[in-house]
Amino acid sequence: MKFLALILLFISQLAMAHDALVWGGPGACKDGCLDSAVYVTKLAGYEPMIVTPENFDPSLFETAKVWVQPGGKSGAASNAMGPELRQQIKNFIAQGGGYVGFCAGAFLTTARVGETRVEGLGIVPGNTRVFRRAKGYPSVERMITPQGLEFHYWEGGPWFSFNKNELQNITVKSRYETNKKINGLETTFGKGRISVTGTHPEAPKWWYEDARISDADGLDHELAAGMIKWAAKK
Repeated sequence: MKFLALILLFISQLAMAHDALVWGGPGACKDGCLDSAVYVTKLAGYEPMIVTPENFDPSLFETAKVWVQPGGKSGAASNAMGPELRQQIKNFIAQGGGYVGFCAGAFLTTARVGETRVEGLGIVPGNTRVFRRAKGYPSVERMITPQGLEFHYWEGGPWFSFNKNELQNITVKSRYETNKKINGLETTFGKGRISVTGTHPEAPKWWYEDARISDADGLDHELAAGMIKWAAKK
């Protein structure tokens, strides 16, 4: 009966017109990264479909407004996608789709994943580097934003490095207070919008509880949902 129920759930998911695609294949961490990405996607008002190498079909892009890339292992995600799916994601964004990435999802956006030779999507210029001045692992890091100082959950995420020309099409949304490097940003690729952050605004409460850390200004789910809305042009 459980197997039949899973089959029916899978069929019903395919039958629905999903307007958001959330990567759930290799590279999406098993400790809540996928679930939390799905949660904030729904909070933003979208109906997500979990995409894996096994169930992906290019026709899914016909109704999708945004691709959401959870935290985890960016290299593993890129390798699992392979060049064909990576190119299809790029085409989707170039034609007007949105992309949102948290932590590993931010690493994945540049031409190379962090300081490795693994190919990224190449939808954001410049480079990504691991933030190495965190208070702990995980930690709550102080961020400089246009709204003032904020606190974000961090667990191995990147900062972005750009030259002057590359910065012209970048809107900086947050910087690490420690080294003033870029953490969150908005930009465009073709007709599409990209919103990414090296930290985890989608982090659930239990992540903080497990790590025995606290966020002075509370959970950042509305921030994560806002990223999705902006990228999807809602």
